[in-house]
Amino acid sequence: MSGALQDHGPRELTLVWERPAGRVRPSVTLRAFKDGLGVAVVVPVGDDRVLLAASGDHEEDDVVRLWDPVTGEQVGGPLRENSKQGGLVIAMVALPFAGGHTRLATAHYDEDDDGHVVYLWDTVTGEQVGGPLPGPGRAAELVAVPTPDGRSLLAVTPYDEEEVWLWDAATAERTVGPLSAPAGVDGPSAMAAVTLADGRTLLATAHGHAEGALLGLWDPVTGELAQTLLCPHEDEGWPSGLAAVRLPDGGSLLALSVNDDDHETVRLWDVATGAPAGGPFTGRGLRPVPMADGTTLLSIGSGLWDPASGRRIGDLGTNGVPAAVAAVPLPGGPTLLAGEVPGGAGWLWDPTAVEPPNEPAEVGWDGLVAPVTVPDGRTLLATRNDTTVWLWDLRTGESAGRLHTGDTDVLTAMAAAPLPDGRTVLVTGHRSGALRSWDVATGGPVGSLLPGRTSAIRTMVPIASPDGRILMATGSHSGIIRLRDPETCETASDVFNRPDRPPLALARVQMLDGRTLLASSEATPARGGSRAVRLWDPATGLPVGAPFEHHRYVTHLAAMTLADERTLLAVRDFDDSIRVWDADSRRLVGELTGGPMAAIAPSGGHPLLAVARRGAVELWDPLTCRWVGSRVVERPVTVLAGVGSNLIIGCTDGLVVLALDG
Repeated sequence: MSGALQDHGPRELTLVWERPAGRVRPSVTLRAFKDGLGVAVVVPVGDDRVLLAASGDHEEDDVVRLWDPVTGEQVGGPLRENSKQGGLVIAMVALPFAGGHTRLATAHYDEDDDGHVVYLWDTVTGEQVGGPLPGPGRAAELVAVPTPDGRSLLAVTPYDEEEVWLWDAATAERTVGPLSAPAGVDGPSAMAAVTLADGRTLLATAHGHAEGALLGLWDPVTGELAQTLLCPHEDEGWPSGLAAVRLPDGGSLLALSVNDDDHETVRLWDVATGAPAGGPFTGRGLRPVPMADGTTLLSIGSGLWDPASGRRIGDLGTNGVPAAVAAVPLPGGPTLLAGEVPGGAGWLWDPTAVEPPNEPAEVGWDGLVAPVTVPDGRTLLATRNDTTVWLWDLRTGESAGRLHTGDTDVLTAMAAAPLPDGRTVLVTGHRSGALRSWDVATGGPVGSLLPGRTSAIRTMVPIASPDGRILMATGSHSGIIRLRDPETCETASDVFNRPDRPPLALARVQMLDGRTLLASSEATPARGGSRAVRLWDPATGLPVGAPFEHHRYVTHLAAMTLADERTLLAVRDFDDSIRVWDADSRRLVGELTGGPMAAIAPSGGHPLLAVARRGAVELWDPLTCRWVGSRVVERPVTVLAGVGSNLIIGCTDGLVVLALDG
């Protein structure tokens, strides 16, 4: 087809601004995780180097890969037994031993094959060493324990057993066991290796007890019980996590997490005295974070905590900061945290360099972004947070005020339109069916339609009427399309019939004959017809031409006008299938897949279709459905909007504006 985009290499999208500004600047980004980052652990490999072993979060993505945390590059091939699926990876531990070698133990669960198993791997050759060994049911029941003679032992509580076995990492042979729980307590449900002030390293096991929890400290060489600590608590539940914290004076604390289904509570206990030493901290997922200065922090729930002071010193899993799955102490450098970000990637970042939030908490953009051109020539972006509209300057990202404060009626749609007197109004549609218009310059109300006159407003778009006025086309939950006066919100034309199904999306479409038509999803004439996208004449309210078929449940429409004045219409269904149609001939131009979409184009240039997919925004030539560029966003995208050559990305936690180069 003529007019296709010439091949000048990938098109670039540059960052104009983002709000809130990124709180985390990753050192590296790891890719190749289809369903997200699952389990990760640091692996020392000698020569003052460490690698990060990581797996995906899905049974079909059980491959373990080794990554260089400095460069973000994958090292060697994946670890997988006989090149077959080994089941979901539930835990991993590194086992250093003499000569600078390290074994990696990976615990898997495979319901259809081997059940719960542990594999031992040579991290240099990638070969399996012995095994498989009996595996644990949970990550807390697998731990590495060093011995005074330089060996590294693997402590495992096999699934459905209440005893601990220890295996030699170098030989894959059993050395000690079983370690049986003391009388009157449950089997171990969590373990950790703890180093005492005299230099010995013991294996700590946590057991349910009538008065709380019992911690057993075991000599890993002889298998003898060296000490018990009774840790009373009022929480109903069982020990679910155990972590050792080395103190600057050489002493040690044990952080014990107790799970009672509704929440987890972490308390600290002094190993030498058995006395409580801090807490409680509330949150799931207890993990020690060794820092470069020799101290140890604790990752608990959504917070990063200093166990010495009991203070929360950082966020994890909130406000754009990924939840940590592993701590990566770099030799001679900082400790990085590894965590998952949207799109199946992992970040490594320095927790001490996370910037505090610099935006008000009530800045949300959950699915609604409306460009607003004001009389002074500026373009503002209207975003919503449930019941409040925020305005932002497209060029600078500075706040331009708020509208609609103090209302409890949730916004469901909004769009801007100019009035004949030069003012610009923003029309907001609401879940109650109410419509309201606001003067963007003053922030004051202009007109309204009270609830009860129609059902919930689902979509709206400004469109030119035959007399030159700009009207607001609205689609309601009841399936009625109306043309409304944007100033008063009252019906300005009743030419539309009642369609069969509620319109989920509307778009204005410029035709070759000069008419501006209204595209509506899920709307067919009142009598007969299947699910389809139709074009309607706003002057008559009648459908124009044949429908665009093969659509089931449309969520987005995007119209793109070419240099030869033809218009393409991109239609996205709920299953992420996107079809691009020639609006005049009804010919299918091409197909692709993706999430939210929008059209962008430089002034007088060839339009592109921006599509959100897998943690990135991709650019496609709509004439050929050929990929022409992309930019990683690393945030969940809820909506895209185009303003000329600018692409506005509404995320669950912020707003990003990109500019198309060239």
